[in-house]
Amino acid sequence: MKDTHFTILNPARDEIQAAFLKSALKIIKVGLKPSRGLTKTKLMAKASAITGVKYKRTEIDSAIADLQGIVDNACAIES
Repeated sequence: MKDTHFTILNPARDEIQAAFLKSALKIIKVGLKPSRGLTKTKLMAKASAITGVKYKRTEIDSAIADLQGIVDNACAIES
């Protein structure tokens, strides 16, 4: 049987956090809530901490694009 499990080494890295934040922001964008504690304001604050750009609550699309850039950059470096 083939082993299909993945282990994320050091999940606190900015690249890993950016991938999860990007997904959570997409969920918020369509009107769902990923969990009770994750509000739009908290997610945007975490995105600002990773990217270094201050986002308002209405700038979800630009935050998603910036986080995707971080993820793409990390994937290019690892390849």
